[in-house]
Amino acid sequence: MNKIFRHLAIVVWVALAAGCAATTDVETKEGACYLKASDHDVYLKVFDVDSNGNMGALIWQGRIHQSQTARIKTTHARFRFFYNAEPGVEQPFRSGEDKRCDDLDVVAVP
Repeated sequence: MNKIFRHLAIVVWVALAAGCAATTDVETKEGACYLKASDHDVYLKVFDVDSNGNMGALIWQGRIHQSQTARIKTTHARFRFFYNAEPGVEQPFRSGEDKRCDDLDVVAVP
């Protein structure tokens, strides 16, 4: 009977150790880059995007003046943005494409 409890205790400890050592398949590579308004002023809402393409939290929102930049940090080195190309005019946001955000790159936005 004592032997059974010792073997059971070992099995429980091995299972706990294996569970603690397990990692997920989720990509957690962070990224940082600069957004640059190339042609004109633009108002942006920038959201984090995970490795599966799912939109996450709002990570930055604001106006970027022509030829200026704004620095953003992402959780998964990818982001999705929505923009208003006429920041002084009330209009719906347009959807931009998903972009990568690596190694302090400069990413042009409309």
